[in-house]
Amino acid sequence: MAMGAILFWFTMGIGILLLGVYLLRSGLMALSHSRLERFLRQATHTPWKGFIWGALATALVQSSTATTVLTVGMVDSKAISFYQGLSLILGANVGTCLTVQLLAFDLQALAWPAIILGTLFLIPRPSRAVGLSLWGCGLIFYALSLMSSASTPLRDSAVLPGFLTAASNSPWQALLVGTAFTALLHSSSAMTGIAMVLTAQGVVPLPGALSIVLGANIGTCSTALVAALFSSRAAQRTALANLLINVAGALIVLPFLYTVAPLLSLASPNPARQVAHFHTLFNLLSSLVALGLLKPLSAFLTWLVPD
Repeated sequence: MAMGAILFWFTMGIGILLLGVYLLRSGLMALSHSRLERFLRQATHTPWKGFIWGALATALVQSSTATTVLTVGMVDSKAISFYQGLSLILGANVGTCLTVQLLAFDLQALAWPAIILGTLFLIPRPSRAVGLSLWGCGLIFYALSLMSSASTPLRDSAVLPGFLTAASNSPWQALLVGTAFTALLHSSSAMTGIAMVLTAQGVVPLPGALSIVLGANIGTCSTALVAALFSSRAAQRTALANLLINVAGALIVLPFLYTVAPLLSLASPNPARQVAHFHTLFNLLSSLVALGLLKPLSAFLTWLVPD
């Protein structure tokens, strides 16, 4: 297959993946947007309660960005405090891991059944949100299959796209590429899914894929930062906290990726599953550490961004 054809089909796969993520998110939000805000308002007593509700709400709508932006808005409107918002954001970082774990399963055979079933649910108006969600799932599964098929010849190709070269050459470059692409795509799950496919096909080495995942965690903070740009100082602190936690975690872990990568094979021999496990472990551990340091973190951010 010519390089132009490979890039065309791979780019087509990325487009379908993003459309699938958007439809899944739209369907789930239509089903549960009011419940989401009600869930987040439950975080009024303890950081642990906020952490759990933030994780559950994000798992429900499959979007840490949606939870984070909504949290920023609630802090801005003084519905919850900045301190409470921090615990919700930490929970959101964990809740988004469910999407990535689902992407690691070989569910490509379910693509067309999900699309057909989704079409049936789209016809009656009351069930359209369910139909959108099923269509989103089907398109995500199909996109992963398409990208997997398109990227197979890249293993023997001497010319790779820029971000693949970066992933192969330097973890720091891969981190920046993951950050930039995720900020453009507005979906860390999509970027992580791409890294999983390329690792499974042997195009990107595992440490490079793990660097991209770290970058994806940073890049996904961009939407909340933009949302908080003209908000209150408390809302700006909330968005900045999400960025600082992910940047600090990435900078701490990045030098040890070549040590961590071989250990992931103990959890699974599947490279895509290894990337998914790393994504889950990183978000879980970084969020738990930040949760334990919530008071000093809150004080530092209040000093950094005063009222």
